[in-house]
Amino acid sequence: MNKTKTLLYVFMSLLLIMSCSSLPNQSQGWADRTLKKLSLREKIAQMMIYRMQMRFKDVSTEKWNEIMMQISSDGIGGIHLWYGDASSSLTLMNEMQKASKVPILFDADIEYGLNQRFPSATDLFPLMAIAATGNPDNAYVVGKIIAEESRAVGVHWNFSPVVDVNNNPANPIINTRSFGEDPILVGEYGVQFMKGLQDHGMLSTAKHFPGHGDTETDSHSSLAMIPSDSARLWSVEIPPFKAMINAGVDAVMVAHVHAPDYQPEANTPASMDSYWIQDILRDRLNFSGTIVTDAMGMGGITKNYSDAYALIEAIDAGCDVIIQNYDIKKSINTVEEAVKRGQISEERINQAALKMLRMKEKVGLHLNSQISLQVAQRVLSRKESRKEAKQIASEAITCVKMESNLIPFSSEEADTLYVIDIYDTQYDHSISGVTKGLRSAGIIIKPYQVDESDSESVLQTIVNEIPSRARILINTSVNYKAWKNRILLPDNETRFVKKLIEKSDRIVLASMGTPYLIQEFPEIPVYLCAYKSNGMMQEALLNALLGRTNITGKLPVTIPGVAELGHGIAIQMVNKITSNKSSKPGPQIIQVMPSEIGVNTDVITALLNEAVEKKAWPGSVLLGAKDGKIFIQEAVGYHTYDKKRRMRKSDIFDLASITKVIATTSAIMKLYETGSIQLDDPVVKHLPKFKGKQKQYFDIKSGITIKNLLTHTGGLPPFRQYFLMDGTAESRLDSIYNTEPIYGVGDTTVYSDVGIIVLGKLVESISGIPLDEFVQSNIFEPLGMNTTFYNPPSEKSHRVVPTEIDPEGNLIRSYVHDENAYSLGGVAGHAGLFSTAKDLGVFSQMMLNTGLYGWKRIFKPETVDLFTKRANILEGSSRCLGWDSPSGKASGGVYLSDSSFGHTGFTGTSLWIDPENAVIVILLTNAVHPNRKSKDPVYYNWRQRIHSSVYEILGIVEKNPSLKWRKSW
Repeated sequence: MNKTKTLLYVFMSLLLIMSCSSLPNQSQGWADRTLKKLSLREKIAQMMIYRMQMRFKDVSTEKWNEIMMQISSDGIGGIHLWYGDASSSLTLMNEMQKASKVPILFDADIEYGLNQRFPSATDLFPLMAIAATGNPDNAYVVGKIIAEESRAVGVHWNFSPVVDVNNNPANPIINTRSFGEDPILVGEYGVQFMKGLQDHGMLSTAKHFPGHGDTETDSHSSLAMIPSDSARLWSVEIPPFKAMINAGVDAVMVAHVHAPDYQPEANTPASMDSYWIQDILRDRLNFSGTIVTDAMGMGGITKNYSDAYALIEAIDAGCDVIIQNYDIKKSINTVEEAVKRGQISEERINQAALKMLRMKEKVGLHLNSQISLQVAQRVLSRKESRKEAKQIASEAITCVKMESNLIPFSSEEADTLYVIDIYDTQYDHSISGVTKGLRSAGIIIKPYQVDESDSESVLQTIVNEIPSRARILINTSVNYKAWKNRILLPDNETRFVKKLIEKSDRIVLASMGTPYLIQEFPEIPVYLCAYKSNGMMQEALLNALLGRTNITGKLPVTIPGVAELGHGIAIQMVNKITSNKSSKPGPQIIQVMPSEIGVNTDVITALLNEAVEKKAWPGSVLLGAKDGKIFIQEAVGYHTYDKKRRMRKSDIFDLASITKVIATTSAIMKLYETGSIQLDDPVVKHLPKFKGKQKQYFDIKSGITIKNLLTHTGGLPPFRQYFLMDGTAESRLDSIYNTEPIYGVGDTTVYSDVGIIVLGKLVESISGIPLDEFVQSNIFEPLGMNTTFYNPPSEKSHRVVPTEIDPEGNLIRSYVHDENAYSLGGVAGHAGLFSTAKDLGVFSQMMLNTGLYGWKRIFKPETVDLFTKRANILEGSSRCLGWDSPSGKASGGVYLSDSSFGHTGFTGTSLWIDPENAVIVILLTNAVHPNRKSKDPVYYNWRQRIHSSVYEILGIVEKNPSLKWRKSW
């Protein structure tokens, strides 16, 4: 028996060895062999995606020569197609493939059919429309059609499907690109779509990891934020990606989004963050395929980082393929230099390049890279594909409301149907396919076309022309679009529709785009969703309106206040009808590599570390920028001396008195610009309570102006311990208003918290809203300063740097250090604001731009100039209006120009803006830790040294003769 078992074991072992030897050895495959033959630059080129139009008219001789030069030198890993056609495109692509040492992988964003890139292909529909059919098999069919048509024209890799969970109705960029709001549904449909692609020879991509569905920002324009709740991320955003990975997706596209209170480095985009790419995607989700960035030319990257910095960070974080920012030669040079200086290992390049080569091998590019015109013609003209697509589109039409029997439309009805095509873009007055189809069907119609450019008078004229209780069909085309940052109708069109609702209760609203549109018009009696305004969906909507097809679609999302997920009114209608803008934007601050501006920041890093060693502060964040380029943003040390939490660049600091300029002075500037105040207005004109209750001071206090308080010349005392008083915040305010002057008005400059507290209350008195709300809506939100606020929210508490240990032994953290501000509820004119170095950098750049940041103007140039130059109320005073200017042993260093302005905060914060040199230096520390007595003199010495060193590495070393070094230096 034992001998028999032994022989059987030997026999089975031989079979196993033989079977294994017959399997392809991956290490001996084409991709591995090819990698060994490539130079470093050629390997880097394999990681790069070049973007281009693939139509003959778009490819000039110069452009073509540039492309061919790149192919003949370093090569091109992949080319991302925007638009093409099935004639000249094939010729161009074949020529490029012939010239290329390594076959080129062509990719495209083909989310709703090749027709969006090649007009001769089948016109399909967005993913949400597929999910509305309720049949996952339809996702497979759509994937199959896309793969067959794409491969026929030489496109190998689809940057689809989108598996973001769109559970935020305000999302301006995902919306109908998503299958819906249910993670399980999204995963199920995404896998079927992927299989349709892969089974028919096309590479697939799950995007936009870790999820772009619950954002209200378009990452094309700026960095988008997703929820930071761990349970939420792992139960909502991540599951569809896990389903795709488990099913064998080829690639994952990482988005320019962040979950600031979940990820360790709060402000870093996922595309540049090893936490998301390595820790989560590779290690926890076990993804071994290709990781590709979203386009690096999107605002979420370019508004915050230089091309070089973002490129290196993305590769170092683990991205294999880069959709680089239009300059492929520069990108290859940047990466090559990083490898040579040891910043990125060649092994990292090898890993990434091999991923691209193996995808090429999977789709057979090493066997045949040429495209056949005959195959393209045959595949693109298949009637079967269009028939399948038409059926799916018909099943997608969803009836959300049917409170009146207004459809189907019949040619037998004598009264006119007023049909209004509404476009949410400018200068589009085209007649929709639906309107044309209704007319062709014999319906008596009167059509109108409306777009965003139409004036109120034009829209009112249309309203006046439509009779009361008329039958009205409103076809709305409201779709996501990159850079638009809006998903509902513009205001003028919203008002127009509401006026129509007031005039008639016989309205049918058809959304050929976002299903959420009805949120603005809940009174509408009949509402249909078609999910897209392309030809295929317009035809399906027309057939539904005419009763030619059943309406069976179900909502893949919840429409708040209107309908739940899965809702849809089934209507049998078969055969009931037979057919018969500032001229130039201001610079926005971005992060660059120090070498890009020719500086070496090592000496500053060493000084920062030495300052921690000398106990100037437990930790700090330094930001230095020149000409809008952040060349250093360094976090050094720890939150406290026990070294339990390392300082991070995105940590949030108590700004203390910097509040005076960022919040209160800015609010005063806004009120000044609107004419609500004049600087010479007596404070009591706007805040009568400031007069107080002591008659002997009535005349003096009635003469104190807004300018006096801004320049600290109002004669008020510097500080009073109002927080020691018993009672409420209101009673403390009463005491503040009753504070008596200790100097004559305008006699001397005495830096006074009291005066700025009063200014904060003046802002509230005039605006009618709290100071924090005023600055949030007028300053911080327009600038995108998302981590600047009073009273930090609890979910961000772990990012807030602690300040002092109070007399009872409590660590002050996540609430304001200043006792008076705390006693007033945390919101005060003189203190209470919290922020990050990056947010303050944005604000500072806006001020450096004289009030303009990007396309948003916060202040007029003359207002910035007025408030940031010396007020000269008193001879020798350095005070501007709210701001300070450099003098004596300047906190901002000895190289500041005379035009500089800035401020400091008691907790250990300082901010200086230098218009003459176009330099910004922000140093945030918690120098009052463990107690305020430890500040003097070591903090003050090191603060000046650090600020000065930023200038020194920039080569600005001519000392301002009016400024002095502190004794230590």
